[in-house]
Amino acid sequence: MLPSAPSRLLLLLGVVVFSSQDVLAGSFSLREPINDKRTFTVEVQVNAQGQLKTPVKEDTAAELPLTVQANMKYSERRLPAAGRDDRAWRGVRRYTSATSKIVVKEQTTQLSLAQRSRDVVAEGQRSGLLLYSRDMPLRRQDVDLLSLPGDPLAVLAALPSSDVEVGDTWTVPEWAAQMFVGVEAATSSKLTGKLLTVKEDIATLQFQGEVAGATTGAATKVTLNGTAEFDLKNSVLKSLKLIQQEQRGISTVSPGMDVTATIRWERQVAPSNASFSEQVVERIPFDPPEEADLLLFDSRHWDVALMHDRNWHVFQEIPEVSVLRLVESGALISQCNIARIPKMAAGQHVAPETFERDIKVSLGDQLSEIVDATEVPTDDGKYIFRVVAAGNVNDLDMVWLYYLCAHPDGRQISFVFAVEQSNLEALNSRDLKLVETLEFK
Repeated sequence: MLPSAPSRLLLLLGVVVFSSQDVLAGSFSLREPINDKRTFTVEVQVNAQGQLKTPVKEDTAAELPLTVQANMKYSERRLPAAGRDDRAWRGVRRYTSATSKIVVKEQTTQLSLAQRSRDVVAEGQRSGLLLYSRDMPLRRQDVDLLSLPGDPLAVLAALPSSDVEVGDTWTVPEWAAQMFVGVEAATSSKLTGKLLTVKEDIATLQFQGEVAGATTGAATKVTLNGTAEFDLKNSVLKSLKLIQQEQRGISTVSPGMDVTATIRWERQVAPSNASFSEQVVERIPFDPPEEADLLLFDSRHWDVALMHDRNWHVFQEIPEVSVLRLVESGALISQCNIARIPKMAAGQHVAPETFERDIKVSLGDQLSEIVDATEVPTDDGKYIFRVVAAGNVNDLDMVWLYYLCAHPDGRQISFVFAVEQSNLEALNSRDLKLVETLEFK
């Protein structure tokens, strides 16, 4: 006897369900080889829009429309793990291009990675990847350009550590979630992954969640939703599309923002002739060298450059003055004002007595005493004269560290570091370290 129409339908559905379960049965590894020696090529596109928030007066901020477009291409090879958790995720990269176009209201800024800084090491850290150049220190703008939410290394760290089945979810460890979005100090983290489907050896995953905390001292909340594809046959994380919303308050070194960004990247195994050699990999130490923490400040307006650690941020740069601020754990430690002094005849500079007299006039009633005035010995022909002054501003005990720097050809630059007396120990002589790196080009 033939089955009725409803029965035939049920049988048919049963076959379909059975076939689907048969395809999806079992568990899958979403991991690349631990000691992967392959080189990958990566192409990235970023589009973002929202509002930039700048302070106008106390408790008031102006909201300016913001759009960002960025593109980059690079090849990358994983480096051996240097430890557990974030320290396990390392890579060496060679950028062929990296550019961005940022429009704030009607002002456009275009950035590109300098040719001299195309070889970059990426080191996993909870607060985001540490990126440094093996050949020439990066600039702050280079770090900002290359720092990517949902960076492939960070997504690899967010994959499940054990095999999963279709429909399974996993909780991304807090350190990996923080690295995924690049929040410096996380107060809460909830990021989950899910294996959505497996079809023709391609696993489709989903990441959803929220990470809250602080970046450069500003309250930050990041919400994200993204899908990634993993090639099961070749063990390759091959693509990501991520939509990330970020709300960040105004800090002492950067404006606030309310921005939605779409990040897309494609990743594939590079041909053998594009691979990194073993010699390149072996030359990269397990622990980043001390100079990896340094950034290059290359003045746009003057013929000088200097090096500073990453806690210094360029707050302002105009033809008359450049302002750097030192921020640690969200607290402002010191502000450094750099200015050009009129050039003198070769072999000459402003007299120490004149420099000290000008300081007294500048500080006026705020000055209590000149604590010290001395010449700093150098080995590169520069002249450096240092004056330490103490005083009080709005009932705050202050210390000012002044430097007069002169090149043998008569060019001159002055520095003044303003620091509260209570923060002098935290400054820890980084004023002198910064000044000593000054180079007249």
